[in-house]
Amino acid sequence: MEKNYKDTLLIFQTNFDMKADLKNKEPLIQEKWLKNKIYNKKIELNSKKQNFVLHDGPPYANGDIHVGHALNKVLKDFIVRWKNSRGYNSPFILGWDTHGLPIETAVTKTGVDRKSMPPADFRSLCKEYALGQVKRQAVQFSRLGIFTDFDVKYITLTKDFEASQLKLYAKMIEKGLIYRGLRPIYWSPSSESALAEAEIEYKDIKGPSIYVGFPVKNDEQFTNTQIVIWTTTPWTLPSNQLTCVNAEMDYVWVKPANKDVKYILAKNLLEEVSEIVEWENVEILDEFKGTRLNKVEYQHPWYDDKKAWIVLGDHVSDSAGTGLVHTAGGFGVDDFNIVVENGMEAFVPIDDQGKFNAKINDKRLEGVFYDDSNKIVGMTLEEKGLVLKLKFVKHSYPHDWRTKKPIIYRATSQWFVSLENVKKEIDKVIVDNVTTSPPWAKERLRNIIAERNDWTISRQRLWGVPIIAFYDKDLNPIYDKDVVNYAVKIVQEKGTNAWFELDADEFLAPENKGKGWTKEKDILDVWFDSGSTNIALEDNFGLKRPYDVYCEGTDQYRGWFNSSMINSVVYDGKSPYRQLISHGMTNDEQGKKMSKSIGNTVDPIELSNDLGADILRLWVCSADYTDDQKLGKEIIKQITESYRKLRNTIRFILSNLVDFNTEKDYKKELEPVDKFALHTLTVKKQKFVELFDSFKFNAALKVLNNYVINDLSAFYLDFIKDIIYVYGKDSLRRRQVQTVMYEQLWALFDMLRPILPHTIEEAYFNLEVDNKLDSVHLLDVKEQNFLWDEKNLEIWNSVLMLRDDINEALEKARNEKIIKKGFEAKLTLTLKPGFEYLKDIQDLQQILIVNSIEFDSKVQDSSNKVAQVTVELKEGLKCERCWAIYDELVEDICQRCYDVIK
Repeated sequence: MEKNYKDTLLIFQTNFDMKADLKNKEPLIQEKWLKNKIYNKKIELNSKKQNFVLHDGPPYANGDIHVGHALNKVLKDFIVRWKNSRGYNSPFILGWDTHGLPIETAVTKTGVDRKSMPPADFRSLCKEYALGQVKRQAVQFSRLGIFTDFDVKYITLTKDFEASQLKLYAKMIEKGLIYRGLRPIYWSPSSESALAEAEIEYKDIKGPSIYVGFPVKNDEQFTNTQIVIWTTTPWTLPSNQLTCVNAEMDYVWVKPANKDVKYILAKNLLEEVSEIVEWENVEILDEFKGTRLNKVEYQHPWYDDKKAWIVLGDHVSDSAGTGLVHTAGGFGVDDFNIVVENGMEAFVPIDDQGKFNAKINDKRLEGVFYDDSNKIVGMTLEEKGLVLKLKFVKHSYPHDWRTKKPIIYRATSQWFVSLENVKKEIDKVIVDNVTTSPPWAKERLRNIIAERNDWTISRQRLWGVPIIAFYDKDLNPIYDKDVVNYAVKIVQEKGTNAWFELDADEFLAPENKGKGWTKEKDILDVWFDSGSTNIALEDNFGLKRPYDVYCEGTDQYRGWFNSSMINSVVYDGKSPYRQLISHGMTNDEQGKKMSKSIGNTVDPIELSNDLGADILRLWVCSADYTDDQKLGKEIIKQITESYRKLRNTIRFILSNLVDFNTEKDYKKELEPVDKFALHTLTVKKQKFVELFDSFKFNAALKVLNNYVINDLSAFYLDFIKDIIYVYGKDSLRRRQVQTVMYEQLWALFDMLRPILPHTIEEAYFNLEVDNKLDSVHLLDVKEQNFLWDEKNLEIWNSVLMLRDDINEALEKARNEKIIKKGFEAKLTLTLKPGFEYLKDIQDLQQILIVNSIEFDSKVQDSSNKVAQVTVELKEGLKCERCWAIYDELVEDICQRCYDVIK
């Protein structure tokens, strides 16, 4: 009668399920972390260790987090978790940006009219809204498994933060860096506010491209002649003040056969322009340098009673256009500078909403939005016979990143930080103290700073930190540091709302009261807020600058990286950071930008609540964050499969350690194959540690996956099944194998802990060990140094090469129907010269998972690496317990199995 030997095999079960069910398990694990204050306990355990501070750049407190937020926070979480387990004390203080237009807009959309209520009341509503958004986003970040104390955070609207910011502002006043002046700046009509460069994004638009002739006046040579200009902003032509040429460029005076008028333009652009404006048989009448045109007068294109003239400008080139640049001082940086250099004041007939105001002195345009005026200007100039060509072209144009609407350059009176006198100091700090990843980004940061002469810090809004400034009775700004310092102290005591509630005299020293002074109404740029976080963190949390690392998107070289560096160096000469890490943007699977309107976004919370935050985190680790990443259904599917492989490997090991007691079963004396497996563990783990230490997460994950797939699943964990299931429970060989598996499990715990914190926590609580802590995340990376000598390694690397030869032969034998399974194979090996030592490997057939191996003494003539392999089917009797094939059995099982169950 056939017996059932299945129950005699040592197949144990673990509560670490094959089915991950992360969406249900993760929230329970997170609840446990919060309840047991795991983060706080780890920071306490590390309190005597060296600090490693990642300073969190503040996301804006408006709306749910998107996948870009998730990528950013998870990358930071990798760093913080890893450093806390590698001998550092690495606090993670999250921050939020809470001032500015989007919050004002969100509050206004609820039906609030900010202009009909006291400023302080409106600001209170904004504060309430912002704090609600912070709370909402904190819950979402928590769902991603972020390692922090959500009760300890910095928020830019708190009194202590604003106090630090105003202290910095007062320092800038003391250093004479802050001034008020008329300058062309990015202006957003849709926001009715100045914008910083970091608040600009470029989008393609279809707009007019117009070639216009300005009639030359009072020049004896150039009779019946027009100078030719080109512009994509026809609405600026009524504001023309000058036209610029390059002194050293070659210009030509020409007469097309099909025109009654002669024209002047750059020689190198004649052919291109002729084709566009459809000139025929063009005759060159004269050729000259740009200096010939200096001070030549022309009829103003818009005002019949005005003349303007040509001046020299180094910015003019012949790479595009006509070589003559229409110059409107109110609407461009070069234009403004040229106009001022020529003793004129910039003409700015556009109001805050982007509409022409009374300064234009033309009822056709007054009250018209600038973009809508293009048609009026084009048609009027057409009637005057000045339009040579008008067509619509697609081109890149700056937009307000929040309203997504076009912006303009517009000269306005604003508050600025002058950077001219501090740029060299900032550059030296960057060169001497900062490293970047990628390395070339350091030059990018230096160049951006080098290009900045001024920073526009004023915004025409209500919700923000006020600019503490006064005007005298004649409306001249007052730059006295004592006046500002006195006012700043009062604002720090009473809070920033007081600035909007009380009279100017309330903030002035006795000697300055009653002079008719007034307060500034603008607020500080939100980039000034966020750029102050490094100082506020030092003031309010006791952490010391420079911080070890900043990690943000590549757009922050012009944004937070930039403003933080300026503010920190101006404050006390220190860099805010030692290292910058930048990551790309997240696109869909086709590489297209994610957009709700297109419907190609991936919601990180929906993904976490469906498949688990650990799946999202594994994607973050797998992506090359230094470039733009892709995410979509197929990629998520691949990541889920990769996760399943990792989970099942951990589950297999846990299942086979159920009866393993580390105190009495751990074996120090091991077989050579075990030592080889532990050596491989050491090499792979050391490589992983090295890569994770240097923030090369996706490369580290490749090392880990390679280890799991090739070294564990395809080798050690494969052949030891025969030992772990079949051998006696307390047999030496079984306990040796369990010892190796125990070490392998800890290597997986250490490597995967920052990446899959929920999964590894679950696995830890299913590991049968004594003295277990409240969380695996309270532990440090375990020292596992099992390196072996070179001679033994050479032998075992040869075994792996032999395995390749054998696997190839087994595959061929399966295809030829000689065998079905590898353990049915009887092998004859003909070794290549120099590999005879392989005959001495103990249990080689078990390690290579075949029935038996015989060696012959023939000379190998194949192209194999180590041996020529002959495969035969082992004829014999199958053991009903271990399924191996033998020449004879004891009853219906082999002698080995009989001895075990006896």
